[in-house]
Amino acid sequence: MKFDSNQILNRIGKKKVSDFIESANIINSNESVSKILGNLIKINNYSVYFKNGNKITAINLRDILSARDVHSQKLNSIAKSTPTIEEDSNISSAAGLMSLYRLRSLPVIEDGEIIGQITTKSIVKSMDHTDIKVRSTKIMTANPVCIHENDLALTAKNLMVRHRIDHVPIVEDNLKGIVTSFDIAKILLTADNLDNEHLGRTEHTRPLEFPVKGIAERNATISSVDHSVAKVIQLLNTNNSTYSIVTLGDEIQGIITHRDIISLLGEKVEEDVPAYIIGLPDDPFASELAKTKFNTLVKFLTKTMPDLEEARCRIRLSTVRGRTKKYEIEVSIFTPTNRYSYRNEGSDLATIFDQMKDSLKNKLTQKNQKRVKE
Repeated sequence: MKFDSNQILNRIGKKKVSDFIESANIINSNESVSKILGNLIKINNYSVYFKNGNKITAINLRDILSARDVHSQKLNSIAKSTPTIEEDSNISSAAGLMSLYRLRSLPVIEDGEIIGQITTKSIVKSMDHTDIKVRSTKIMTANPVCIHENDLALTAKNLMVRHRIDHVPIVEDNLKGIVTSFDIAKILLTADNLDNEHLGRTEHTRPLEFPVKGIAERNATISSVDHSVAKVIQLLNTNNSTYSIVTLGDEIQGIITHRDIISLLGEKVEEDVPAYIIGLPDDPFASELAKTKFNTLVKFLTKTMPDLEEARCRIRLSTVRGRTKKYEIEVSIFTPTNRYSYRNEGSDLATIFDQMKDSLKNKLTQKNQKRVKE
């Protein structure tokens, strides 16, 4: 019996978290940042957890990149409270949380204690050999942040922290490789023992102040715009990779990570509304505001576009100046024949969504008037 892509995704989403639990790396709150970093690199893991009172706190590699000095930084200065999940929850709930909070893993708890973790990698691994015919372009992050070969590794690190990403492609006229948060983390931990000449460093060069080409991964995992999500999943699992760069010829079109794939499993924003939102702000009020505004936008679209199949919203925190945050919002609308994308940015989420709705109203009105004239 064959299943379509939605049926396959629904079946995976209904599986229990208990089927995916892995051992979690639980630490003491008095451990140093450098020791934690060394532990993560040694076991090829991304996150550690510890209890801070009644709260579960997490530190991941990207958090460590934000530290001024991994050898002297205090643990509590970079640790963050993290959402948790229980083992009898379903995978769609876990996928939704990891997508919304831009996480690779979630601590699994029982009676307030950590009993393990669930990771995006384990979920994607379980999706191998499934016939998910969704196009890779539907879930990729288009126009990813890139750097040049002679840009500093420090620039790559700053881009990762600012944009909350773990992969930065290196390009000149075409793709030259990629640098990941693991690559940067290894440098921060072992900077005193590196082959300086190989990396393009001098004796007086500080850590990360050398061309990023010195640590580039040359054999990047690449997929095509024509590939299905099933093909990308197979590629990631075969290469044991956390990303795939999507290309058209020699040009980069986007990038797909584990988190992009599991976003397909996330719970819908509202029942019977084909709408998903990724990258919600950490602030609970701003998060609820964004969900409400996007819900309103989708309801408007379903009334004016009867052939609407799905809507997706991606929120990025682009810059922070003082206490003012600047958001970039992209809404993608899918019909049986087309994909429409709308972008807007600003410091007020409500205003951004309202402006986007007004713009869509104007475009749809003009489109309907043109049909009437014809």
